[in-house]
Amino acid sequence: MTSPHKKIRPFSQPRAYKKGANVFFQGEAPRRGVMVSDGIIRSYTITTSGEERTIAFFTKGDILPLSWLMGTTSNSLFYYEAVTDVRTLQFSREDFETHVLKDPEALLSMFHTLSTDHTAAMLRVNGLEQSRAEEKVAFTLYYLVFRYGTKADNDSFHTIDIPLKHNLIAGLVGLSRESTTKILLHLQKQGIIKYSGSNYKVCKDMLENYIGEDAFRDVTL
Repeated sequence: MTSPHKKIRPFSQPRAYKKGANVFFQGEAPRRGVMVSDGIIRSYTITTSGEERTIAFFTKGDILPLSWLMGTTSNSLFYYEAVTDVRTLQFSREDFETHVLKDPEALLSMFHTLSTDHTAAMLRVNGLEQSRAEEKVAFTLYYLVFRYGTKADNDSFHTIDIPLKHNLIAGLVGLSRESTTKILLHLQKQGIIKYSGSNYKVCKDMLENYIGEDAFRDVTL
């Protein structure tokens, strides 16, 4: 199966962003689409009280802003910011349509990626709908493990391949940094997570027992 990355690369221009740089502003009319080659980008909004709320993360192979590329919107719905140093490929909407949307193999590959994103988004919404703060954080960690986690063969823990600070997790669930920190410390004492700085590891089996959702055990990571 040919990836969209391989199809669009010959028609793209490389561009790099330093950590913290803006890729798109909310309301901006993009001139080109972006595919992440290396690094991490996040989308976010700013509340009326000035707080940032992270919407999603974009890693290698992800395409943005997809709603603009598909013609659903005329501008960027969110802010996009480089979480790490980022390398991208940038391309026109016309080339995206010609070399990805009209190519059966590239389109099927993108569909598989979007299917994973859709499942991850449902897990994320499920977390936000929880009434208790502890469950909001736990379900959000499960979403992060599903979408961005990797596991070594000899390790019972999944590593979340995104640098996560407490305020970033707090912004994902809409809680204060202080409340989020207390919950993370509790989960650490339970042996469900390990973290050092911005590096997080999660025991998926223990987290599933904690949130009590047996149906999620069949979700393929």
